[in-house]
Amino acid sequence: MPTVLWLGLVYAPLGVLLAKALAGSSAAAPGGDIPFLVARSAALACVIAGLAVVIGYVPARLLAGPTRHRNLVLLAILVPLILPDYVLYYAWSLLLSPTTYLGAIISSNQSLARVTSVVSSLTVLVLWHWPIAALIIGQAMRSVDPCILESAAIDAGSRRAFAYVTLPLLRRLLLLAFGVCFVLAMSSFTTFHLSGARTIGTELAVLYEQTFSPAVVARAAWPMIVPAALVAVAMGAKSRWLHGFTPPQSDTFMRASVWHWTAMVVLVILSVGIPVALLIVSIDTVRPFMEFLSLHLDQLIWGFIVAWCTAIIACITAAGVLHVVGVFRSRMAGTILYGIVFLSMFIPGSLVAVSLLELASLDFMPDWFRQSFLIVSLGQAARLTGLVLILFLLGHGLRHERLVEAAGVDGASPVKRFLHVHLPASWQLFLCAFMLVVMFSIAEIPATMILLPAGLPSYSQLLLNQMHYARDQQVIASCLVLMAAFVAMAAVLVFVLRRFFARAAVTALLLLGICVTGCDRGTPTALPDVYAVFGTTGRGQCQFMYPRAIDIAADGTVFIVDKAGRVQHLDADGNYLGDFSMPQTEAGKPTGITVGPDGNLYIADTHYHRVMVFSPDGRLISEFGRLGEGPGCFIYPTDVAFSGDGRIFVSEYGGNDRISVFSEKHEFLYSFGSPGDEDGQFSRPAAMAVDMSRKLIYIADACNNRIGVFDFDGKIQRYIGRAGTGPGEMRYPYSVVLTEGGDIAVCEYGNNRIQIFDVSGRSIGVLGRAGRQKGELAYPWALAAGGEDRLFVVDSGNNRIQVWQL
Repeated sequence: MPTVLWLGLVYAPLGVLLAKALAGSSAAAPGGDIPFLVARSAALACVIAGLAVVIGYVPARLLAGPTRHRNLVLLAILVPLILPDYVLYYAWSLLLSPTTYLGAIISSNQSLARVTSVVSSLTVLVLWHWPIAALIIGQAMRSVDPCILESAAIDAGSRRAFAYVTLPLLRRLLLLAFGVCFVLAMSSFTTFHLSGARTIGTELAVLYEQTFSPAVVARAAWPMIVPAALVAVAMGAKSRWLHGFTPPQSDTFMRASVWHWTAMVVLVILSVGIPVALLIVSIDTVRPFMEFLSLHLDQLIWGFIVAWCTAIIACITAAGVLHVVGVFRSRMAGTILYGIVFLSMFIPGSLVAVSLLELASLDFMPDWFRQSFLIVSLGQAARLTGLVLILFLLGHGLRHERLVEAAGVDGASPVKRFLHVHLPASWQLFLCAFMLVVMFSIAEIPATMILLPAGLPSYSQLLLNQMHYARDQQVIASCLVLMAAFVAMAAVLVFVLRRFFARAAVTALLLLGICVTGCDRGTPTALPDVYAVFGTTGRGQCQFMYPRAIDIAADGTVFIVDKAGRVQHLDADGNYLGDFSMPQTEAGKPTGITVGPDGNLYIADTHYHRVMVFSPDGRLISEFGRLGEGPGCFIYPTDVAFSGDGRIFVSEYGGNDRISVFSEKHEFLYSFGSPGDEDGQFSRPAAMAVDMSRKLIYIADACNNRIGVFDFDGKIQRYIGRAGTGPGEMRYPYSVVLTEGGDIAVCEYGNNRIQIFDVSGRSIGVLGRAGRQKGELAYPWALAAGGEDRLFVVDSGNNRIQVWQL
């Protein structure tokens, strides 16, 4: 029954969606470059898979070696999978930060920086995929009679024996290992996304957010479904190779030399040792660790809740598939069922996610399903059940089958056979499968970012955002805490399973999965009086692709910049007046826009390390700043503000984390602030607001979770707020403005709300909550204060602007 339900929930909507895609327009994704992206992605995936197979051959040889070493080798192969690929990429990228000597050289040359990013992502993905290749090749080697290989080595020499005997015997399973790594690399999203490389995987992951059209995603995904289906069929056909294999008695051929063990140690050091060491030695302050409980504990808890539920669904489904195949006792049935499960593992997570959204949109589906974490768990389980099935097949031996048959003859029900035979014989395997699914689930991005209901905390999304916006100390703390949580979870599960053994442990896990559905997601804050809402998703007039900055001109019209690199000019009611695009957007998009006293637009062109000045109609007037750490240089500028007496303030992050002050002629005057969390220091200053009457500047110190109040000379006056989620507390304030009434409005990206403070710093109101309705927010990024005490809120995650009446 669980298997039938799972197949219906996953494949029924997927089949309907693909049928709709075929019947609809043949147009692909926006931009029309899907064929080019497919070709590029295939080339990159070939490189990754080929190197993973070559590198994985040495650990595979050790895995197929003497039994006394096999557990140690298996542990060494599995350990690198603890680090998600994007955590591995981030750790290595610490060596290439613009603040390092090598990073400064690379960042100064855009072409060199792009090549370095792609090469870095390829290297990291090879380091992450080689364990997968090693597991498949190692099992293949164990199926080869070592006497044949030994005789060939004696007669023809080791090299000729390898070329003419070993490779022909293993070629099919080497191709299978290559195919598995290839399809996984083809759909890889996060590492390529962080490196700035566009692939079909990165395009699919954001395509739904750009179009809100599942059919467009399905049409674009067709080139990836074909290789995934071929590999899934091959895996299904080879399931008998995985199922109940008894290793050969002789280990003669599998004896390893010193260089094999040396290569294995080097691989583990590169894949785990050095990245973890880089994270640890990069710790500059313990403050992110101290603030973790108030800032991110809810995200970690919900991450584990979703992951545990995912693991329960995946384990039950995989066990059900094995049971069904056992009942039919048909090789064809096994090939088909196993192939179906493996297919859902290999197709892009974004495709599975949009098909589930189509299912959730049906009228008869309850709201609790649409808005709960269960839909996220189901989407993740669709991809991870194949992993559990592989592990179960490896541990499902002949002796195990005979015990199950004997229990069936004695009249034991399927449930009793599971509790009294399956679980006692394979609880270690169940533990391994459960833990691997939990780890992969917490780190999963493509399906999660599409299925996650607004306001539901997500640890994987937290990590991705922290990495993308260079919150170095926060990223390091989050990564190390996650690894510590994995170790603690493993220790607790081992203790529980050993102490209470099979039935009590499984009952506890299932009860936990059921009980967490009643967990409270927090107390909603007050909803504001919404004056107007305008904007939809898209690239047309008054449409946005994740808007990130806004300002209001003297005539009441607004200028908005989004992640498409487009600046739109709208009136106060959202009517289109014009637009223009930034001259360069490949490296990244702007995060700040300010209408200067002269009426021109000052845009913080963040990833090009400069401030650009445009006329209101989009004509470039001037620019200032360049990459560097010296006076007048920027790393990642975020906002521009004006003192009213001729001074121009520019905030920046990425290593300088300071405020630079320029004259009206763009001549550098002075700067204040430095990276850190002490008084007068900043961690990603994201926005500024100027109080000309009091000669004060309010700075949203985003990653220190506070608003710094400075005088125009850069002397700290006081701080407003602290880390947290309650009134008077903040979680990643991304914008700050002064309202018409003289209060201070703060946009909290991490808390999905707007908080109002009086001039003394006392919280006098908390407005908004996470959601999609009017007055609700999804990752708000920026604010602008208009006349009649109205507040323009950039509701980034909903691709709209909300105008609130205070």
